[in-house]
Amino acid sequence: ASKERVDAFSALVGRHFTKRRTILRLPAGVGESNNIVLGADGRMLMGISAPCDHCSPSSKWSGAIVSFRLDGSDLRVYASAIRAPVGLAYFPGTSELFVTMNQRDDLGTRTPGDSLVAKDTTWGSPECYGRGGSPCRNTPQPTAVLDKHAAAAGIAIATGQLGPSVGTAALIAEWATGAVLRVTLERSGAKYKSTVTGFLTGVKQPVAVLITPDGALLVGDWKTGTIYRVSR
Repeated sequence: ASKERVDAFSALVGRHFTKRRTILRLPAGVGESNNIVLGADGRMLMGISAPCDHCSPSSKWSGAIVSFRLDGSDLRVYASAIRAPVGLAYFPGTSELFVTMNQRDDLGTRTPGDSLVAKDTTWGSPECYGRGGSPCRNTPQPTAVLDKHAAAAGIAIATGQLGPSVGTAALIAEWATGAVLRVTLERSGAKYKSTVTGFLTGVKQPVAVLITPDGALLVGDWKTGTIYRVSR
């Protein structure tokens, strides 16, 4: 994903892809293209931020999670009215999508923390924030509230690979705080109970996080160009 487009790279030879093609083009000014995740149904999901802090975007693709086929066709809105959906991850073995959502920045002391959300629905942006009042009446509660102005970014879900001290948890990069948070995920009926604690500090601007096949966590530092590996 990059500005207003998605490209597919193929024909890997050594460490280099020898083919590249654009599979999806979005309207100019639509907003920032964020993480992409592949669903069990074979469709791709991508978060697109609103192009403004607290306006109502004119494009239906803005401030939304979109769905499309692997060749970029059949573009649809999957979830809407989300100011900035950035990190996307499915809970392993399920179709439950977890998303990091950045809140608006113009509210001063009323600014709510960024959120981890887990429901494919409308989220009421920009009128609904902090999950209170009539504008939020038909919107779900977040799974967890993160730091304020944190620019919550990538998310990876661990299910025991990092040991009992991490357990089953979402690991969330916060670009602005230089930290990776641990959000426990304990199922309670159709929802999850969660607590938020620190997991990793000392990174400058973490963005991408990933659980590797051998059970380690990779953290990409946007500012320094460093990838860190954390394992048991």
